[in-house]
Amino acid sequence: MLLWILSDLHVELTRGWDLPARDARAQFDVLVVAGDLIPRAERGVRWLLERVQDRPVIYVMGNHEAYGTDIQRTLEKAKDAAAGTNVHVLENETVRIEGVTFAGATLWTDFALNGDAHRAMMIAGDRMNDYKKIRIAAYRRRFLPHHALTRHLKSRAFLKAEMRKPRGDGKLVVITHHAPVPVPMPVMSHESRGLYNDHGLDAAYRSDLRSLMSPVPDDDRGALWPPDLWIYGHTHEYFDAVIFSTRVVSNAKGYGPWPPQQRAWDNPHFDPDLVIEI
Repeated sequence: MLLWILSDLHVELTRGWDLPARDARAQFDVLVVAGDLIPRAERGVRWLLERVQDRPVIYVMGNHEAYGTDIQRTLEKAKDAAAGTNVHVLENETVRIEGVTFAGATLWTDFALNGDAHRAMMIAGDRMNDYKKIRIAAYRRRFLPHHALTRHLKSRAFLKAEMRKPRGDGKLVVITHHAPVPVPMPVMSHESRGLYNDHGLDAAYRSDLRSLMSPVPDDDRGALWPPDLWIYGHTHEYFDAVIFSTRVVSNAKGYGPWPPQQRAWDNPHFDPDLVIEI
């Protein structure tokens, strides 16, 4: 199976760029979009449906999908918009396509990357737009770092449960928006560098989930078999490496282009035609 992998297209902060036209695309079987397509996930579903009708699409919400809205409500609207179409919106859910199981979740983080989760949550709550622009509880409350942590723990439990299920000859592909590996933040363009150069925020972008990338013997809950592939976004980086038993891939565009600035987009290594075989 050929997977076309993209994330962080940020079409709300992009001008003069679009997906390659249908006759200019590389061959693919499934399009995977690992979040931060556009604020309000239902708009993301419509954007995808206008461009890809002939192949399955896996769409996982990023943090930006919930900007200016209630995080649960936009997920519900996205699922309604995708119902009966080729777009699959996944949040702690799976879909099976031709013998491959796709497990998707926004994931968020455990804030534990630097060894002090409490401090990391305080920094994130103070400095990140996520905790100013996202609502919960039918718009009545502001989304806060401890809500993100709760969501992370729920998603991690979901992913572990999927990894414990027997899959025979089938493959498991995990798609999350937040990063599961503790590699350093990349160097960004001048315009967006201020969003990423403070390593106090690293723990709000990444968790160290490498323990889920190698087999774990049966501990009375079932043996854990890692995914064959883990796709992520959020960090506006390109990443492709095998970690223990799992190939881990990110292909994020980031912000831009935005004329009249004479530049392309945040990630100079972004490949709009990246297709890998699973």
